[in-house]
Amino acid sequence: MEQNAPLSGHILILDSDPVVCRQAASSIAIDLPQAQIVTVGTAQEFRNVVAGTDFDLVIIDCDLTDSDAIQLIHEVRLKDYEPAVMVVSSAEDPRIVARIFNVGCQRYIVKHGEWLSELGPAIRHTLRMKRLEEENRRLLGRLTEANLMLEEKNKRLDEFSATVAHDIRGMIGGLSMRLEYILDGSKELEPKFHRLLTGAYDTSTRLTEIVQATYDFARLGAESVKKSAVDLDRVVQEVVRDMSFDDSLDINIGISELPMVWGNETLLRRVFLNLISNAVRYNDKDKKIINIGVKRQYESTFGRMVQIAVDDNGRGIEEGVLNRIFEMFWQGRPHQEKGEGLGIGLAVVRRIVELHGGRVQVNSVPGAGATFLIDLPLDAPLGL
Repeated sequence: MEQNAPLSGHILILDSDPVVCRQAASSIAIDLPQAQIVTVGTAQEFRNVVAGTDFDLVIIDCDLTDSDAIQLIHEVRLKDYEPAVMVVSSAEDPRIVARIFNVGCQRYIVKHGEWLSELGPAIRHTLRMKRLEEENRRLLGRLTEANLMLEEKNKRLDEFSATVAHDIRGMIGGLSMRLEYILDGSKELEPKFHRLLTGAYDTSTRLTEIVQATYDFARLGAESVKKSAVDLDRVVQEVVRDMSFDDSLDINIGISELPMVWGNETLLRRVFLNLISNAVRYNDKDKKIINIGVKRQYESTFGRMVQIAVDDNGRGIEEGVLNRIFEMFWQGRPHQEKGEGLGIGLAVVRRIVELHGGRVQVNSVPGAGATFLIDLPLDAPLGL
């Protein structure tokens, strides 16, 4: 709807006094000359008209102590086209006004003084709000449809990646077995050939690990479909309790109270396992300090979110590589140190968080540690 487009609408007025009906219709026509106005004098006429015609707004002007008026509002609010409801009455009792709003009235005008002059501006505002609500619903519907299509495409891509990785894993595994068999019987070979075979076997083993990691990564999307309420405080406490660190390390892990979130418990467990493991592994301090807690809660387009901070006092991350640490198989050093893995941990963290409708960020000062910020939904999406 354009900002300056003239307002129009289909309006129904119910009033038992025909004079008041004509006055109200005339007043409205001055402010909204393009409006289509229908007037009725009884509740039965009102029901008959709304049963066969769609209205943008209904105005009920009657004795609000009559339970029939309340029933009319109930009935009209149940219509598929959801018209806006305005009530005009001489009643000023706050209990009656509150009751009217509770059953679905959007605007209430008290009939005294120049009340007719209030009708036009009130209707214009009500119709604008109705148009905005309808536009928001349309946009939300399109966005929901687009998200469903994107989820379906991602699902197909994940399935394809998992299938390819599975097939390649089988072939490379067979190659590794043959190389291992040859190496076991290669004592008679020259050192040069033995060295080449050993290098080929090590490479094939490494490729098997990479393909397996790719397969596992592709399967994350399928696992994330199973979501429920997750006690994040319990999950993180269990992750820390289950981790086996070297007894010689001085590690202090502080966990503030964490909320219930909506997600997949197994995948969220993996997120914190990876982050805590990294916070210990890449910490160059004698006393390794890790703190986990809520940074903030906020409202997003899709509902309530919580931001969890995982903070450490380690060696930090250089600014030039902050935007690369979540890349698949990126390790940050040209030569991998033994035992450092494949460089997929943070890529997995980002993928899992995004599958939950959140995001992950990192702030770091080299030499002073890093803070990973994870946004997760507090509630299930509407309709679940």
